[in-house]
Amino acid sequence: MPNTAFPSTATMVFCIGAQKAGTTWLYDALRRSEQVHFSRNKELHYFDVIAGKAQQVFDMRVQATEILAKRLIPQLGKRNRAHLRQLRDLTDLLEIYTCEPGDHSAYLQYLLEHYKNQPVVCDITPAYAILDGEMFTQMGQIGSAKFIFILRDPIDRMWSQIRMAVKTASPSPTSFQGACIARAQQLIETGRLATIERADYRRTITELEAAIPPARIKYLFYEDMFNPGSMNSLCNFLQIEPIATDPENHSNPGAVAAMPADIRAGFCDAFSAQYAFIHDRFGGMVPDKWAPEFQPDLTLNRSAG
Repeated sequence: MPNTAFPSTATMVFCIGAQKAGTTWLYDALRRSEQVHFSRNKELHYFDVIAGKAQQVFDMRVQATEILAKRLIPQLGKRNRAHLRQLRDLTDLLEIYTCEPGDHSAYLQYLLEHYKNQPVVCDITPAYAILDGEMFTQMGQIGSAKFIFILRDPIDRMWSQIRMAVKTASPSPTSFQGACIARAQQLIETGRLATIERADYRRTITELEAAIPPARIKYLFYEDMFNPGSMNSLCNFLQIEPIATDPENHSNPGAVAAMPADIRAGFCDAFSAQYAFIHDRFGGMVPDKWAPEFQPDLTLNRSAG
């Protein structure tokens, strides 16, 4: 494996976040720019796998490789061609995990394949939000990396994630609402909501800011991200030309299901510390669309009354 160096004229950019926080939309937007390079695979899951926090991702990729290999047949001709191409893609991806600890050359070789001197090289893997300061430090040493962290109203994000999970499970249309409610109730009753790492903004921000200088971190709020002004601000942060986007064209729109009042109340209890931290950390930058239960001015008005 050759020792692949990161180009000195480029900036490495990592985008992290939680499920249903707009990372796919941002990926599609940034791919329109000729100044941003991506690998052939959207979510590389490199740093979370080597940190021991995504064994399931690694196992799934190995299992997919094994399944494809078994589909090969001992015959000449083109019947193996599609399987071989898929197999090659998977083995190339698996090769990023083959270096010794601290050696990221295999990852960089994969990441920089077909690189054409763009000023920005990007890895959008939302699951990197679960990493700790030590791993963020290693990531930050690649091309003096910058980080984009997308935050979405915790209650809305959680309900969207539940709807996506239930939709993936493919229940009958008449049971969709009930299945969402049941899944939410289970999370509330078991106390799991407060322990979901990718929903713990406070932990991620604390670890990230302990490892990366503030000037190299860009926080985006999902609720504002689709506005042209927000995208222009991001392009300035990346030092690239503005990108034209369609605010109405959201990627992976969620299925519709109303959130009952008792579920919302349970979510409020579980995420109250997250709201308090975000409002304290970002103040007036927090979108008005975030849960009104936790808007500071409303809290003060209730206290005064």
